[in-house]
Amino acid sequence: MNGFPKNQFRGKARLPILGGARESFRLGVAGIFSCVLSLIYGAEECLSCGKISYDVPVCAECLKKLECYVGFDSGARCSKCGKVLISEIGTCLECREHPSLGSLDALYPLHSYLQWKKDLAFAWKMEGQRRLSPLFANLLYDALRSLGLEKKALIPVPPRPGKLKVEGWDQIDELSRILSERHGVRVLPILERKTSTEQKKLGRAERIGTLGAVYALSSQAKEAFEILPKEVVLLDDIVTTGATMEKCAWILRDAGVRKVSGIALFKA
Repeated sequence: MNGFPKNQFRGKARLPILGGARESFRLGVAGIFSCVLSLIYGAEECLSCGKISYDVPVCAECLKKLECYVGFDSGARCSKCGKVLISEIGTCLECREHPSLGSLDALYPLHSYLQWKKDLAFAWKMEGQRRLSPLFANLLYDALRSLGLEKKALIPVPPRPGKLKVEGWDQIDELSRILSERHGVRVLPILERKTSTEQKKLGRAERIGTLGAVYALSSQAKEAFEILPKEVVLLDDIVTTGATMEKCAWILRDAGVRKVSGIALFKA
């Protein structure tokens, strides 16, 4: 039988996801409370454009822009990294000159990390605007469905050690929890990160060259699994060079996975 044995794996590996059920409930209550306040007091500002919004946390116009991204079958995206092409054809210049994706079969970033979308991501990640988490999770789920990947096992890219303790939450963990609890996506948190160095502080060469011992199958996963699913989807919030996903994909392939795709909210 492919996949993880239910009587062994689900109770262990899902603890980090299901253990946040109370936090998910809190976010849901907070969202309802924001809507009620919006109705009582009139409205609040859209986190993206600053206009008056009745559809918290972003206005209807900005939400529509988020929902209407460049399609992955349109021919307007790089066939390697999924970046939206401007003047190139087929493959972006970066992937042509510095190819780095080999273990990853496909990468699907929804939006470019530019302008107001970058500001929105900053509000979510750096300013703790967690009301955006359900919105982003819905965008990801719709994308998974359009790609026919919603039934595949979703493997979150793990946070650096100590992040949860310092910041109190992890964006990928929160997205995974919402996708699991609200949309029924099968989430397998089987990877762990071995260093606390932030990838965003490294250059391209450093990102690719220092990833040898950064990610690994968790000891919990090694004890629990018999056979990994044949096809999985890696989840990240923002991808830059794709080196993180590539390394995670290599680890999963080495463990027996045949096809690894990646999905992310933004491509820098």
